[in-house]
Amino acid sequence: MNSRVFQQRVLDSNNLFPNFKTITTKIPHMLSTVSLDDNIIGFIIDGPYDEHAVEKIQTEVSEKLEIYDRVSFYIEDTINADISLKAILKSIPFKIKSGNRFGRVAVVTDRKWLQVISNVERLFLNAEIRIFTSQQRLEAIQWISH
Repeated sequence: MNSRVFQQRVLDSNNLFPNFKTITTKIPHMLSTVSLDDNIIGFIIDGPYDEHAVEKIQTEVSEKLEIYDRVSFYIEDTINADISLKAILKSIPFKIKSGNRFGRVAVVTDRKWLQVISNVERLFLNAEIRIFTSQQRLEAIQWISH
């Protein structure tokens, strides 16, 4: 479990002068599953994206692939996402093995290096891949849903 530090504004008794104090909170892996349609699997990364997150995603995708011949995949990272290159590299064999069973892949990120990696993944995914910025999030959801 990773720690993240949040700042919480605490006002003095007269509410005139803001004081800041730091609160350390334990945060579990923040990987949320998004339900868009039966054959679409989606995730929002809002914390560490590490080997545990990769395993969770691969397990859920494998479960969908047991039901459907092809699935579409939506993944979004937030400003709080802590993405490990090691985790991305760990996901490559699974993508190569299952890459021909993806229909569409929507990647929502503002990180340029992730956009580059997503473009490279086109080499081993037999899918239509589109990359969206966080401001284009709703467009990404509409695109992956059709």
